[in-house]
Amino acid sequence: MLVGTLVTALGSVQKDSRDTSSLLQANVYYGNIVNIFRKFKDKDKELLFSTLYQAPIPFSTEEENFFMTVGCRPLANGANINWLGLENDTKMIPNYDITRKIFDSITAMYNLSDPVMLEEMLLEEIGKEGEFEHKFHSRLLQKRGIISYQQFAHIIDRYQLEADDPVVSSIPWDKYFSFTTESNVTDGNYMSAEAVAAIFDMELSAVEEEWVPGTDALQTFKQTYQPVDFEKYSPAFSKHFVDIAECEVIYTYADEPYKFTFMYSKGEVKHFEFLGRQ
Repeated sequence: MLVGTLVTALGSVQKDSRDTSSLLQANVYYGNIVNIFRKFKDKDKELLFSTLYQAPIPFSTEEENFFMTVGCRPLANGANINWLGLENDTKMIPNYDITRKIFDSITAMYNLSDPVMLEEMLLEEIGKEGEFEHKFHSRLLQKRGIISYQQFAHIIDRYQLEADDPVVSSIPWDKYFSFTTESNVTDGNYMSAEAVAAIFDMELSAVEEEWVPGTDALQTFKQTYQPVDFEKYSPAFSKHFVDIAECEVIYTYADEPYKFTFMYSKGEVKHFEFLGRQ
């Protein structure tokens, strides 16, 4: 039903936009995909996004030379890196604890040369003053916080230069943390195996054998392994599906592939970015 709906709508749009430039065509596709997403009721959103999380869905029509893939990835699927600054917030202790646990696990696993410096840099960007603050380069001169992985990556680059620590760039940070201020909970059902292993002190190989992100994945994990600290961290996990995602669309124009991305957050679609020819 999902594929049929999208094929019908996007195929019609392609006919109307085939004579426009690639950017205008991207805007037309974007507008129509937004309208399709908004038609899904709350109870159906997890079906929509869990499908798009698994793999991009391809759409094509041979007679119109039309090809497109639509895929998404969850943005609330890890401990929010901003929670590292909540040490003194009594209402957010589980959120701070889960982020602290992952951060400490990573720094020990990869043997970072100066984890204290890295933490201080992160806290400065989150909102605390300190020696390494670079206000001129901050994207958040008025509203503090880390709102994207790109912003986080700049901090990692600075730390690597300051600490002369090349290991930091090899860490898959996006498998452990989320980098958005759109949600104050983690969608535990869609965490990576790496994050699950770090939180509950398990061997990654063991988790990878059993962990399949999706509906009720965290509850199934709890029943199977009964981790000791599950109740301690459970307030940081959402009880419902968190519909915050970044979506990527690749389409053909004049036989060339083009890409654009956008963000879906709780019924709102925003941050359209045209990435051009691929």
